[in-house]
Amino acid sequence: MDKKIILVTGATSGLGREEAKAFLTEGHTVVLHGRSREKALAVQKELIAETGNSDVDVLIADLESLAAVKKMAEEFTARYDRLDVLVNNAGNQYGNTRMTTAEGHEKTMAVNLFAPVLLSLLLIESLKKSRHGRIVTVSSASHSQGGRPFIDDIELKDHYSFRRSYGLSKLYVIWAMRRLRKHLTEQGIESIDVNCTHPGMALTNLGNNDQRPLAMKVLYTVGAPFASLMQSAAEGAAPTIYAATSPEVEGFSDRYYGPKGLEKVSERHYSAENEEAVWAYCMRVVGPYLP
Repeated sequence: MDKKIILVTGATSGLGREEAKAFLTEGHTVVLHGRSREKALAVQKELIAETGNSDVDVLIADLESLAAVKKMAEEFTARYDRLDVLVNNAGNQYGNTRMTTAEGHEKTMAVNLFAPVLLSLLLIESLKKSRHGRIVTVSSASHSQGGRPFIDDIELKDHYSFRRSYGLSKLYVIWAMRRLRKHLTEQGIESIDVNCTHPGMALTNLGNNDQRPLAMKVLYTVGAPFASLMQSAAEGAAPTIYAATSPEVEGFSDRYYGPKGLEKVSERHYSAENEEAVWAYCMRVVGPYLP
């Protein structure tokens, strides 16, 4: 087996925990990212017990902070001489009212777009040291449900809504990862694959915390009896596990994997100009945190 070093963000629950468990079961080394050290260490112990693989490490960072993302990348490179797979799994939804991070960014875009773009860029040198590196970013079928993009208002200062912010953040991260692959080609780097995935309708805790709109909390309560009709977190994690470790996909980029296998991204609002505008905005945001 080609033993890999795999970093999974948002790995203490839901899809991320299932991904980490699968990678450990396959015999890989896994670095778990979480926001809470106490929870991450508890999950670390659980996964060792469940898989029998003790090659599991922990990194702590609040992805709402780009400074914390940079610190996490620095901690990783100090501990490991290479990275084989980066799984940008972490994501979040917020409320009906627009909220900003301490650094001044709309929270949904900060976690779902800026953080994975920054972390990917910061770990390129580590990925280059792999025999063949991979970046896998978890998007969502909701990328087609955010409505018309506001390219001149990416952080939605004037157009915020719960649905729009989440849907557009998941659309923009697909565009940004496509543009990242082009950026790598421009740098002469062909040994890193960049792909996106989505979990389908998976049963996770993403829509069920105190910051969510009341309508979503009600939906989770009313829908609880129908949970058996949804995919489990393990089933939802399957496309990402496949994209991260399957030898069948090595050498391919700009793909979008879901529960049905290779799927199509909604291109209704895509243009090369829109993709470039989103990338340029991301670069302005993350630029101060790059070497």
